[in-house]
Amino acid sequence: MVIETKKIRNFAIIAHIDHGKSTLADRLLELTNLKNSQKSLERILDSLALEQEKGITIKLNAVQLRYPPESPNPFIFNLIDTPGHVDFMYEVSRSLAACEGVILLVDASQGIQAQTLAYYEIAKQLQLKILPVINKIDLPTARPKEVQIQLQGLLGCQEKDTVLISAKTGQNVNLLLKKIITDIPPPQQEP
Repeated sequence: MVIETKKIRNFAIIAHIDHGKSTLADRLLELTNLKNSQKSLERILDSLALEQEKGITIKLNAVQLRYPPESPNPFIFNLIDTPGHVDFMYEVSRSLAACEGVILLVDASQGIQAQTLAYYEIAKQLQLKILPVINKIDLPTARPKEVQIQLQGLLGCQEKDTVLISAKTGQNVNLLLKKIITDIPPPQQEP
């Protein structure tokens, strides 16, 4: 099967630790039929024993998704799940070099944090398309409007550019999949 370059999206999820990167990655796997939600609630891309034990991503992990999964000619999403902890910043910078865009994921309760800013700066230097996403909108402590204003100040984006989701419940994640297609550019050269 020949894949047209215009149907490929290479992107990473970047965020401060515990803002929901791996949960979102697992939800994307589920919505593209690579993971059965009934079988496992474990974080699939965190495959190292230490990652499972500590509940954090240590090593980048990549996966290819097809969206929509039932289409005979789907988009190909090459997703890289990255660590959020400062100790693994090198892993993130290596990952971003292979991408055209990033999902900048921010917790709706905590807002923009130190690692959010550090990863944003790397993405900006690499001239990647930044897709702002606010996660955990289902929490009682969520402040999505405030966080949206923070993101607008940081990125210079508009309200309509931000996707509000709950990776845990799946709320609005389908909207994010569509935004990946429209907002993240395909690779510039033929494979």
